[in-house]
Amino acid sequence: AAGRGFRVPWCAAAARAVPTGGRVPCRTRRTVEPRAAARRPSAPSAPPPMIDPQPLAAALPQWAAMVAIAIAAGFVHGFIGVGFPLFATPLFGLLFGWKSAVALLVLPTWLVTLATIVAYRGQADLRGALRVYWPLLAAMPFGMAAGVHALHAVRADVLMLAMAALLVGYLLLDRLGHTDLPWARAHPTLLAAPFGLLAGLTEGALNVAGPVLLMFFLLVDLPVATTIVVLGWLFIAGKTLQAAMMAQRGAFDATAFAAVLPLAVAGIAGLLIGLRLRARFDPSRYRGWLKATLAAMAAWLVLRVAIGGAL
Repeated sequence: AAGRGFRVPWCAAAARAVPTGGRVPCRTRRTVEPRAAARRPSAPSAPPPMIDPQPLAAALPQWAAMVAIAIAAGFVHGFIGVGFPLFATPLFGLLFGWKSAVALLVLPTWLVTLATIVAYRGQADLRGALRVYWPLLAAMPFGMAAGVHALHAVRADVLMLAMAALLVGYLLLDRLGHTDLPWARAHPTLLAAPFGLLAGLTEGALNVAGPVLLMFFLLVDLPVATTIVVLGWLFIAGKTLQAAMMAQRGAFDATAFAAVLPLAVAGIAGLLIGLRLRARFDPSRYRGWLKATLAAMAAWLVLRVAIGGAL
Protein backbone atom coordinates (compact mmCIF):
# COMPACT_ATOMS: atom_id res chain seq x y z
CA ALA A 1 0.00 0.00 0.00
CA ALA A 2 2.98 2.26 0.56
CA GLY A 3 3.67 2.33 -3.17
CA ARG A 4 0.11 3.09 -4.15
CA GLY A 5 -0.81 6.61 -5.14
CA PHE A 6 -3.95 8.70 -5.44
CA ARG A 7 -4.92 11.76 -7.37
CA VAL A 8 -6.07 15.09 -5.92
CA PRO A 9 -9.05 16.17 -8.02
CA TRP A 10 -9.06 19.80 -6.92
CA CYS A 11 -5.39 20.42 -7.55
CA ALA A 12 -4.02 21.99 -10.73
CA ALA A 13 -1.34 19.22 -10.63
CA ALA A 14 -3.92 16.48 -10.25
CA ALA A 15 -2.04 14.12 -12.53
CA ARG A 16 0.79 13.93 -10.02
CA ALA A 17 0.71 10.82 -7.74
CA VAL A 18 1.80 11.04 -4.09
CA PRO A 19 2.21 8.40 -1.33
CA THR A 20 -0.90 7.49 0.68
CA GLY A 21 -1.30 9.59 3.77
CA GLY A 22 0.94 12.38 2.56
CA ARG A 23 0.00 16.06 2.22
CA VAL A 24 -0.31 17.65 -1.18
CA PRO A 25 1.22 21.13 -1.21
CA CYS A 26 -0.41 22.15 -4.49
CA ARG A 27 -1.48 25.54 -5.77
CA THR A 28 -5.06 25.62 -6.79
CA ARG A 29 -6.60 28.14 -9.14
CA ARG A 30 -7.90 30.01 -6.14
CA THR A 31 -4.35 30.71 -4.96
CA VAL A 32 -2.68 31.15 -8.35
CA GLU A 33 -5.08 33.57 -10.03
CA PRO A 34 -5.06 36.31 -7.35
CA ARG A 35 -1.27 36.33 -7.34
CA ALA A 36 -1.16 36.46 -11.11
CA ALA A 37 -3.68 39.25 -11.08
CA ALA A 38 -1.57 41.13 -8.59
CA ARG A 39 1.42 40.90 -10.92
CA ARG A 40 -0.53 42.19 -13.92
CA PRO A 41 -0.24 45.99 -14.35
CA SER A 42 -3.52 47.72 -13.68
CA ALA A 43 -5.20 49.51 -16.55
CA PRO A 44 -4.78 53.29 -16.48
CA SER A 45 -7.75 54.93 -14.83
CA ALA A 46 -9.83 57.37 -16.79
CA PRO A 47 -9.21 61.04 -16.02
CA PRO A 48 -11.69 62.46 -13.52
CA PRO A 49 -14.46 64.49 -15.13
CA MET A 50 -13.93 68.24 -15.02
CA ILE A 51 -17.65 68.85 -14.60
CA ASP A 52 -19.49 67.69 -11.53
CA PRO A 53 -22.94 66.69 -12.84
CA GLN A 54 -24.60 66.95 -9.43
CA PRO A 55 -24.97 70.76 -9.27
CA LEU A 56 -26.42 70.93 -12.78
CA ALA A 57 -28.92 68.20 -12.12
CA ALA A 58 -29.88 69.48 -8.67
CA ALA A 59 -32.17 72.42 -9.33
CA LEU A 60 -33.83 74.44 -12.06
CA PRO A 61 -32.57 77.81 -10.69
CA GLN A 62 -29.02 76.95 -11.70
CA TRP A 63 -30.08 76.27 -15.26
CA ALA A 64 -31.99 79.58 -15.23
CA ALA A 65 -28.85 81.35 -13.98
CA MET A 66 -26.75 79.75 -16.73
CA VAL A 67 -29.16 80.89 -19.45
CA ALA A 68 -29.39 84.42 -18.00
CA ILE A 69 -25.58 84.70 -17.89
CA ALA A 70 -25.34 83.46 -21.48
CA ILE A 71 -27.85 86.08 -22.67
CA ALA A 72 -25.98 88.87 -20.87
CA ALA A 73 -22.61 87.65 -22.16
CA GLY A 74 -24.01 87.43 -25.69
CA PHE A 75 -25.28 91.00 -25.40
CA VAL A 76 -21.82 92.24 -24.40
CA HIS A 77 -20.30 90.25 -27.26
CA GLY A 78 -22.71 91.77 -29.78
CA PHE A 79 -22.31 95.33 -28.51
CA ILE A 80 -18.50 95.34 -28.30
CA GLY A 81 -17.61 92.55 -30.73
CA VAL A 82 -15.95 90.37 -28.09
CA GLY A 83 -16.76 89.33 -24.57
CA PHE A 84 -18.86 86.16 -24.40
CA PRO A 85 -16.24 84.04 -22.59
CA LEU A 86 -14.80 87.17 -20.98
CA PHE A 87 -18.09 87.86 -19.22
CA ALA A 88 -19.51 84.36 -18.79
CA THR A 89 -16.48 82.42 -17.53
CA PRO A 90 -16.05 84.25 -14.18
CA LEU A 91 -19.78 84.05 -13.45
CA PHE A 92 -19.93 80.36 -14.31
CA GLY A 93 -16.89 79.95 -12.11
CA LEU A 94 -18.93 81.22 -9.17
CA LEU A 95 -21.49 78.50 -9.79
CA PHE A 96 -19.35 75.50 -10.69
CA GLY A 97 -15.67 76.30 -10.19
CA TRP A 98 -13.24 77.58 -12.79
CA LYS A 99 -12.32 74.31 -14.50
CA SER A 100 -15.96 73.31 -14.93
CA ALA A 101 -16.82 76.79 -16.19
CA VAL A 102 -14.15 76.58 -18.89
CA ALA A 103 -15.36 73.13 -19.98
CA LEU A 104 -19.00 74.20 -20.10
CA LEU A 105 -18.36 77.30 -22.20
CA VAL A 106 -15.89 76.09 -24.84
CA LEU A 107 -18.46 74.76 -27.30
CA PRO A 108 -21.13 77.50 -26.78
CA THR A 109 -18.40 80.13 -27.29
CA TRP A 110 -17.47 78.48 -30.59
CA LEU A 111 -21.08 78.77 -31.83
CA VAL A 112 -21.55 82.36 -30.62
CA THR A 113 -18.30 83.37 -32.32
CA LEU A 114 -19.38 81.72 -35.56
CA ALA A 115 -22.64 83.70 -35.42
CA THR A 116 -20.59 86.90 -34.95
CA ILE A 117 -18.52 86.17 -38.06
CA VAL A 118 -21.71 85.62 -40.06
CA ALA A 119 -23.13 88.92 -38.79
CA TYR A 120 -20.01 90.84 -39.93
CA ARG A 121 -19.52 89.07 -43.25
CA GLY A 122 -18.43 91.39 -46.06
CA GLN A 123 -17.41 94.23 -43.71
CA ALA A 124 -13.66 93.49 -43.50
CA ASP A 125 -10.78 92.38 -45.70
CA LEU A 126 -10.05 89.11 -43.91
CA ARG A 127 -7.47 87.85 -46.39
CA GLY A 128 -5.48 91.05 -46.25
CA ALA A 129 -5.58 91.04 -42.45
CA LEU A 130 -4.43 87.43 -42.21
CA ARG A 131 -1.51 88.15 -44.55
CA VAL A 132 -0.29 90.68 -41.98
CA TYR A 133 -1.33 89.05 -38.71
CA TRP A 134 -0.76 85.37 -39.54
CA PRO A 135 1.73 84.87 -36.65
CA LEU A 136 -1.19 85.25 -34.25
CA LEU A 137 -2.78 82.13 -35.71
CA ALA A 138 0.53 80.26 -35.94
CA ALA A 139 1.66 81.02 -32.37
CA MET A 140 -1.62 80.52 -30.51
CA PRO A 141 -1.58 76.68 -30.58
CA PHE A 142 1.77 76.60 -28.78
CA GLY A 143 0.51 78.97 -26.11
CA MET A 144 -2.72 76.99 -25.92
CA ALA A 145 -0.90 73.77 -25.11
CA ALA A 146 0.92 75.49 -22.26
CA GLY A 147 -2.33 77.08 -21.06
CA VAL A 148 -4.25 73.79 -20.90
CA HIS A 149 -1.38 72.33 -18.89
CA ALA A 150 -1.41 75.37 -16.59
CA LEU A 151 -5.16 74.94 -16.05
CA HIS A 152 -4.43 71.60 -14.36
CA ALA A 153 -1.10 72.47 -12.74
CA VAL A 154 -1.53 75.99 -11.37
CA ARG A 155 -4.10 77.38 -8.97
CA ALA A 156 -6.84 79.28 -10.77
CA ASP A 157 -6.54 82.33 -8.50
CA VAL A 158 -2.84 82.67 -9.42
CA LEU A 159 -3.74 82.60 -13.12
CA MET A 160 -6.50 85.17 -12.65
CA LEU A 161 -4.26 87.56 -10.70
CA ALA A 162 -1.57 87.28 -13.37
CA MET A 163 -4.14 88.12 -16.04
CA ALA A 164 -5.43 91.08 -14.02
CA ALA A 165 -1.90 92.40 -13.55
CA LEU A 166 -1.31 92.25 -17.31
CA LEU A 167 -4.50 94.19 -18.03
CA VAL A 168 -3.84 96.82 -15.35
CA GLY A 169 -0.28 97.26 -16.62
CA TYR A 170 -1.49 97.89 -20.16
CA LEU A 171 -4.18 100.35 -19.04
CA LEU A 172 -1.70 102.29 -16.89
CA LEU A 173 0.70 102.54 -19.81
CA ASP A 174 -2.16 103.72 -22.02
CA ARG A 175 -3.16 106.31 -19.43
CA LEU A 176 0.39 107.63 -19.36
CA GLY A 177 0.49 107.80 -23.14
CA HIS A 178 3.03 105.04 -23.61
CA THR A 179 0.92 102.80 -25.86
CA ASP A 180 1.10 105.08 -28.91
CA LEU A 181 3.91 103.13 -30.56
CA PRO A 182 4.66 104.00 -34.20
CA TRP A 183 6.99 101.00 -34.49
CA ALA A 184 4.13 98.68 -33.50
CA ARG A 185 1.97 100.05 -36.30
CA ALA A 186 4.91 99.83 -38.69
CA HIS A 187 5.80 96.20 -37.83
CA PRO A 188 2.56 94.46 -36.79
CA THR A 189 3.66 91.07 -38.15
CA LEU A 190 6.71 91.03 -35.88
CA LEU A 191 4.64 92.00 -32.84
CA ALA A 192 1.96 89.39 -33.61
CA ALA A 193 4.09 86.36 -32.63
CA PRO A 194 4.56 87.11 -28.88
CA PHE A 195 0.99 88.29 -28.54
CA GLY A 196 -0.20 85.09 -30.22
CA LEU A 197 1.71 83.00 -27.67
CA LEU A 198 0.30 85.01 -24.77
CA ALA A 199 -3.23 84.90 -26.17
CA GLY A 200 -3.03 81.12 -26.54
CA LEU A 201 -1.75 80.78 -22.98
CA THR A 202 -4.62 82.79 -21.51
CA GLU A 203 -7.14 81.02 -23.74
CA GLY A 204 -6.05 77.57 -22.62
CA ALA A 205 -5.78 78.45 -18.94
CA LEU A 206 -8.56 81.00 -18.42
CA ASN A 207 -10.79 80.65 -21.50
CA VAL A 208 -10.19 84.34 -22.32
CA ALA A 209 -7.79 85.23 -25.13
CA GLY A 210 -9.82 88.36 -25.91
CA PRO A 211 -8.05 90.85 -23.60
CA VAL A 212 -4.60 90.02 -24.97
CA LEU A 213 -5.79 90.21 -28.57
CA LEU A 214 -7.61 93.48 -27.86
CA MET A 215 -4.40 94.98 -26.49
CA PHE A 216 -2.61 93.93 -29.65
CA PHE A 217 -5.21 95.40 -32.02
CA LEU A 218 -5.32 98.63 -30.01
CA LEU A 219 -1.54 98.90 -30.31
CA VAL A 220 -1.57 98.42 -34.09
CA ASP A 221 -4.75 100.55 -34.52
CA LEU A 222 -6.71 98.02 -36.59
CA PRO A 223 -10.12 99.17 -37.93
CA VAL A 224 -13.17 98.13 -35.91
CA ALA A 225 -14.84 95.68 -38.31
CA THR A 226 -11.52 94.07 -39.20
CA THR A 227 -10.68 93.71 -35.51
CA ILE A 228 -13.94 91.91 -34.80
CA VAL A 229 -13.75 89.58 -37.81
CA VAL A 230 -10.08 88.66 -37.27
CA LEU A 231 -10.77 88.08 -33.57
CA GLY A 232 -13.68 85.86 -34.54
CA TRP A 233 -11.61 83.61 -36.78
CA LEU A 234 -8.82 83.46 -34.21
CA PHE A 235 -11.37 82.41 -31.58
CA ILE A 236 -12.79 79.75 -33.89
CA ALA A 237 -9.35 78.27 -34.47
CA GLY A 238 -8.40 78.58 -30.80
CA LYS A 239 -11.62 77.07 -29.47
CA THR A 240 -11.36 74.14 -31.88
CA LEU A 241 -7.88 73.34 -30.65
CA GLN A 242 -8.81 73.96 -27.02
CA ALA A 243 -11.81 71.62 -27.29
CA ALA A 244 -9.63 68.87 -28.78
CA MET A 245 -7.06 69.21 -25.99
CA MET A 246 -9.67 69.25 -23.26
CA ALA A 247 -11.47 66.26 -24.76
CA GLN A 248 -8.26 64.26 -24.35
CA ARG A 249 -8.42 65.08 -20.64
CA GLY A 250 -12.03 63.93 -20.31
CA ALA A 251 -13.50 67.41 -20.00
CA PHE A 252 -16.68 66.76 -21.97
CA ASP A 253 -19.35 64.41 -20.70
CA ALA A 254 -23.12 64.21 -21.08
CA THR A 255 -23.53 67.23 -18.81
CA ALA A 256 -21.33 69.44 -20.99
CA PHE A 257 -23.05 68.36 -24.21
CA ALA A 258 -26.50 68.86 -22.68
CA ALA A 259 -25.58 72.47 -21.89
CA VAL A 260 -24.25 73.36 -25.36
CA LEU A 261 -27.52 74.02 -27.18
CA PRO A 262 -29.37 76.09 -24.52
CA LEU A 263 -26.28 78.17 -23.77
CA ALA A 264 -25.52 78.75 -27.45
CA VAL A 265 -29.12 79.74 -28.26
CA ALA A 266 -29.22 82.11 -25.29
CA GLY A 267 -25.85 83.59 -26.21
CA ILE A 268 -26.83 84.16 -29.86
CA ALA A 269 -30.10 85.79 -28.75
CA GLY A 270 -28.14 88.23 -26.59
CA LEU A 271 -25.69 88.75 -29.47
CA LEU A 272 -28.44 89.88 -31.84
CA ILE A 273 -29.78 92.35 -29.26
CA GLY A 274 -26.30 93.77 -28.73
CA LEU A 275 -25.72 94.15 -32.48
CA ARG A 276 -28.95 96.11 -32.92
CA LEU A 277 -28.12 98.44 -30.03
CA ARG A 278 -24.53 98.97 -31.17
CA ALA A 279 -25.69 100.25 -34.55
CA ARG A 280 -27.17 103.31 -32.79
CA PHE A 281 -23.87 104.50 -31.27
CA ASP A 282 -20.94 106.44 -32.69
CA PRO A 283 -18.23 104.02 -33.95
CA SER A 284 -15.51 106.52 -32.91
CA ARG A 285 -16.20 105.61 -29.29
CA TYR A 286 -15.28 101.98 -29.91
CA ARG A 287 -11.71 102.25 -28.58
CA GLY A 288 -13.06 103.69 -25.34
CA TRP A 289 -15.47 100.78 -25.02
CA LEU A 290 -12.65 98.31 -25.50
CA LYS A 291 -10.53 99.94 -22.81
CA ALA A 292 -13.50 100.01 -20.44
CA THR A 293 -14.00 96.30 -21.12
CA LEU A 294 -10.38 95.57 -20.22
CA ALA A 295 -10.68 97.59 -17.00
CA ALA A 296 -13.90 95.80 -16.02
CA MET A 297 -12.28 92.44 -16.69
CA ALA A 298 -9.27 93.27 -14.51
CA ALA A 299 -11.50 94.47 -11.67
CA TRP A 300 -13.68 91.39 -11.91
CA LEU A 301 -10.72 89.02 -11.82
CA VAL A 302 -9.37 90.67 -8.66
CA LEU A 303 -12.81 90.58 -7.07
CA ARG A 304 -13.22 86.95 -8.07
CA VAL A 305 -10.04 86.01 -6.21
CA ALA A 306 -10.86 88.24 -3.23
CA ILE A 307 -14.23 86.61 -2.56
CA GLY A 308 -12.64 83.15 -2.73
CA GLY A 309 -13.91 79.90 -4.22
CA ALA A 310 -11.76 80.22 -7.29
CA LEU A 311 -11.20 76.49 -7.54
